[in-house]
Amino acid sequence: MDNRLQGREYLVGNHLTIADIAHFPWVKGIGYSELTVDEFPNLKAWLQRIESRPAVQKCYSESK
Repeated sequence: MDNRLQGREYLVGNHLTIADIAHFPWVKGIGYSELTVDEFPNLKAWLQRIESRPAVQKCYSESK
């Protein structure tokens, strides 16, 4: 994914799509593995972009 995101804001270009929505929870849970997004700068930036969206913030704040 890090390679795919190089030069792109989202997985399928520069617009949020169902591909981003489907992959977001899996990447957000990366802490359950031995990996960290810090190793993947493009992926880390993508994750931060998705997390900063108001709808995503609202969803996660309401689920607590």
